[in-house]
Amino acid sequence: MKAISSNIATAIGQFVGASAKADKAKVKTLDVLQAEGLVSTDFIAPAKGQDRTLYDSLKAAVVAGFDAKVQALLLKDTKTLNEDTKKIKREWQQQIGSKMKDLKNGLAKREKIVSEGEGEGEGEGEGVATFESRLKRDLTKYIAQIEKGEAFEFPAVDMLKYLKSASALIK
Repeated sequence: MKAISSNIATAIGQFVGASAKADKAKVKTLDVLQAEGLVSTDFIAPAKGQDRTLYDSLKAAVVAGFDAKVQALLLKDTKTLNEDTKKIKREWQQQIGSKMKDLKNGLAKREKIVSEGEGEGEGEGEGVATFESRLKRDLTKYIAQIEKGEAFEFPAVDMLKYLKSASALIK
């Protein structure tokens, strides 16, 4: 077996260094999101007719992290673009979804750790989901399950109305 070249060693070192910086940035971002009271379900598109203000502002913040050329492309009307440019725009739109999902999953992992009783006794503020955030997450989960369900032994429309009202009370 042969040893790697210095070019390979340099490339790997740069990749690992960039990955470590990205990981630290993600942890810092999750810390800020959690400190501001955001929960994983905030990164899920609201049901039709629900308030989208928070969700849309989160998406806008993701887009603001992209290069200025990409931001300009995302603002263009898709109908005016040629097929190659449409494909590039679609790929960047998928990146928005990917970054939103990444943050949602990061928060969900922290929420799961807390709800299972792990993480207690660690550094202050690490992985701590408030009762309100867990309640909002659970209500959102129940709303989604009822919206997907078909036959219930209770009036599903009324139940959805009450669950959505309860969820709206939680900031």
